[in-house]
Amino acid sequence: MKLPSMVKGWFNPTISPEILITRYIATSKDKYFTLLVKQFNQPIYHYLLSQSDKETAEDIIQSMWLKVMNIKASHPVHSNVKSWLFTIARNTLIDELRRQNRWQTQSLDEQGAATDIQLLSQTNNHSLEQQFEYIDRLALFNRAITLLPFYQREAFIFQQEGFSLEQIAELTGESFETIKSRLRYARTYIKNLLEDKS
Repeated sequence: MKLPSMVKGWFNPTISPEILITRYIATSKDKYFTLLVKQFNQPIYHYLLSQSDKETAEDIIQSMWLKVMNIKASHPVHSNVKSWLFTIARNTLIDELRRQNRWQTQSLDEQGAATDIQLLSQTNNHSLEQQFEYIDRLALFNRAITLLPFYQREAFIFQQEGFSLEQIAELTGESFETIKSRLRYARTYIKNLLEDKS
């Protein structure tokens, strides 16, 4: 027997991240932590991958979740858990890049966006010429993002992850106007690069 979607929600209620972290801290039960990881692991990993290489991103996300696991009841939890988790990830990333002497100088060229085969399979109902044009544009867009300075790239990626300008400012500890400026410079650079190549 299939349950109507309205009734399914009663049996599988979505628990807010704020409740999950509060319950995890209070009880230390893995089920709350696991639900938190399921909800945020992918977007945080995507952010880390956009700012570093694959190995570093994997190391950072593990370190970040270990820090969250070790949070004690005395530690204040931010009212917006998503921002709080991204802040932990960001600070851990910056510390690691400084430790590796790669702060502000790293190149993301070797990681690339995706292989041509993966991209072709995603665009399989277009002509071959359209598929290659799509791959070229996507590669150019990804290249433009990797060429952005760290802080502009960071603001751009956070915005793509759904953070508001106010949240990005809070996450990074910068002013609202600074974030607006970084996003404007990032968009202008990407737009100019894409227009120059078309």
